[in-house]
Amino acid sequence: MSDIVIFYGSRVEFNKSIPPQYKTLTELVYENDRDSKNMVIQISDQPQPKSEPEKIRVENIVVGSDEYAGVREHVIINFNNFLSKFDYDRLYLHNPPLQISNQIKRLFPETEVHNQEYISLDIDDLKEINSKYDDRIIGQKSAKEKLLQALFPVTLSNRKKPIVILLYGMSGIGKTETAKFISEIIGEPLFRKQFSMYQNSQFANYLFGGAHYEKSFAKDLLDRESNVLLLDEFDKAHPSFHSAFYQLFDEGIYEDQNYYLELKKSIIICTSNYLSLEEIEENLGSPIFYRFDKIIHFKELTSEEKNKIGQKILIESSKQFEMTLSPDVRERLFDSFIYCSNVRQIRNLIQDTFAFNAIVNEIEKE
Repeated sequence: MSDIVIFYGSRVEFNKSIPPQYKTLTELVYENDRDSKNMVIQISDQPQPKSEPEKIRVENIVVGSDEYAGVREHVIINFNNFLSKFDYDRLYLHNPPLQISNQIKRLFPETEVHNQEYISLDIDDLKEINSKYDDRIIGQKSAKEKLLQALFPVTLSNRKKPIVILLYGMSGIGKTETAKFISEIIGEPLFRKQFSMYQNSQFANYLFGGAHYEKSFAKDLLDRESNVLLLDEFDKAHPSFHSAFYQLFDEGIYEDQNYYLELKKSIIICTSNYLSLEEIEENLGSPIFYRFDKIIHFKELTSEEKNKIGQKILIESSKQFEMTLSPDVRERLFDSFIYCSNVRQIRNLIQDTFAFNAIVNEIEKE
């Protein structure tokens, strides 16, 4: 009997478990289609060809998660029949859709199933967040304290379900940066979905599952490299889609018509530009509002905090452009920070100033 392994997790981790030499699903489909098109001519009084074509010999078959979308639906529906055309030793499946995994497990009950072990937040990580947060995200000390409270349950060994946090407040004052910071502390790349980009009818298929070849949120979750998830601008999704997240927020389970997965000890961070709890509940609705474990406000920046942010970005930009600004230009910049609403505007103002001065310096050299 052939060895079969189903792996759920990122492509990076999947690649560590596969052999160096193998054939992909795409290659096998091509070979099978090519052989099926060969014409067979029968001549009377001559030995007849075998009724069953000879199986194609393959030592290792490796199927990446992106390959399922590239084959026709009949291959997915009749995957075991497709496999029967090959004589193989080992089969490695990466995040297969339910139609394939159910067939495989039913016919081959000895199938090995491996799940990626993601890095979990621990007490030392919390201590590092506490000590470094104020330097990274300036002006949000109160938000940091609430964040530490919200994250603590993840460090408990008996806690398996995700922590779901909503960060709200004006744009560009540290909400998204907070999610990036947490993922950096843990040491895994952030899983990020920008919900403002999903404003069309295809969003329903993305969330609830469409055809096997269409992109889906469930598949993206399976492919993720991190257990820190950022659903940026969560408020931009239409309320009719919020039901897709009920079970995910409650139990860590997400399921559509093609995929099923469970998140364990994950940190799910949603962001919103609403300015009050009342506004959030009114627009998002009570069913999703009360599923957040913690809702944390990010306050507006004071003039002193804007200057501190500006000073930090000035140092970074000076290194980037390999130049310094004159004292009078720096003074005018600091006078302008008060009119900026957020970090993004301060950064753009400083970057534009450096770029302009760099151009002027080059022109004066001529």
